[in-house]
Amino acid sequence: MDDRAGQGDGPPRMPSGRLGEVLVAGRISGGSGLPVATTRRHPTWGLTFVTAGTGHYRDARHDEPLGAGSLVVVHPGHPHWYGADRDGWDEVFVVFDGVAFELARRRGALSPDRPLVHGLPVARWRHRFAAFGERTRPTTVAGRDAEALDLLTALLETDPAATVGGAHSAPERPDWLERSVELLGRDLTESLDLRSVAAEVGMAYETWRRRFRSEAGTSPYAHRAGRRLDAATDLLVHTGLGVRDIAAATGFSDERHLIRRFREHTGMTPRAFRDAGP
Repeated sequence: MDDRAGQGDGPPRMPSGRLGEVLVAGRISGGSGLPVATTRRHPTWGLTFVTAGTGHYRDARHDEPLGAGSLVVVHPGHPHWYGADRDGWDEVFVVFDGVAFELARRRGALSPDRPLVHGLPVARWRHRFAAFGERTRPTTVAGRDAEALDLLTALLETDPAATVGGAHSAPERPDWLERSVELLGRDLTESLDLRSVAAEVGMAYETWRRRFRSEAGTSPYAHRAGRRLDAATDLLVHTGLGVRDIAAATGFSDERHLIRRFREHTGMTPRAFRDAGP
């Protein structure tokens, strides 16, 4: 999150997605964070998830230790410092930007007053955030939007309101299930061969489908369909995009398909849902 993205402290960069874009992502072993005794204001959003080691975070309202399972969310223009202790730390980082994240901030879903989350399960969230560094960046606007929404969903899932006593109470998923969920949530605008997901996690298709339903409470197909509907709902709440554009950005075959599925799920049309407000 220092200068690894080539962003420095210069003027903001306009993302090439309509809703947002993941600019760069990766892992660092034995990192140090920002130089000691400095205060930084980044022009873009970013996150650092500490997977091993300890350190510290400071801004005008916070002075807190960091350790494995700590998430730092950097808001554009927010003065802050964080860094590792002398032995360094391991981290996963993502640099991103876009209107979807800004709208989430305006709605209070993301806030510079809440830059930290502690006690996240390391294995689960290391895999979740590292996935952005393992992907080839999308080449289409819709693909960049979908990836940005996937990241926004991940950030909202780390909401401290979902924790008990500072640590997430939900048990960690098995590695194969976590990987399956991650693959099912990718590239929502594209078709996906479910058999390829089963092969990716090393299972025969019918075994995987049966075990997925048992663990997740729904079929793989229904899970992916639900992710598309969740993404469409986020766009309805946080953007002014029309229903047709939302359908295209979230993988529905057309506007009527989205309207039908949305009504089945909520009892309302997308427009009625948006008009009803939060």
